[in-house]
Amino acid sequence: MKQLHIIWDYDGTLYDTYPQMTLALMAALRGFGQDASYAEAYSLLKKTVFYGVSVYAARYQIPAGALLAAFRTYHAQQRDYPPMEGMRECLRETAGLGCRHYLFTHRDQQAKDRLAADGLLDLFTDAITRNDGFADKPSPEALLHLMNRYQFDASDAMMIGDRDIDLAAARAGAIAGVLFDPEDAYPDVLADARVRHMREITKLVRHQLAAL
Repeated sequence: MKQLHIIWDYDGTLYDTYPQMTLALMAALRGFGQDASYAEAYSLLKKTVFYGVSVYAARYQIPAGALLAAFRTYHAQQRDYPPMEGMRECLRETAGLGCRHYLFTHRDQQAKDRLAADGLLDLFTDAITRNDGFADKPSPEALLHLMNRYQFDASDAMMIGDRDIDLAAARAGAIAGVLFDPEDAYPDVLADARVRHMREITKLVRHQLAAL
């Protein structure tokens, strides 16, 4: 019997971290004597962290590397953020259906630590973080590594993420891309499927398993 292999993004998909990330970027900017509105910083980060940092670095003539380092310092201190509603139930139910879960995140070891603390890391076959040295999304390098290591086909996999770079990485790896977009923030992003709540992912998985 075939399995469905689900590759998850972390920030904004499994955990609601963007409010904390926004505050970290605002704090980093204050360290350089600059301010940013919460709404704008949030919107920029939803594209990518590097994009948000680059916009402010250019605007305020701040070295991008220094601003990114400051952001990461504040970001690393933030550990109080909630899981997405229904995330635990979705992971456990889909694992019970025979799915294998994988993580691919630009976040560091903290992602695995949080999943472990929440009693969820054992549900993941593998977890790739920034510490593993793979190219950032939208490169499919990490996805291809997972397919090769665990010997599954792209047709038996899906990538779930909340940004266009997650979906672009999936397309580059010939994997189905599912956009998790609770706020309808990306109406124009190309995706194989769109969901707003974790329960929709469980429903989608049931449909996909029936088609394998």
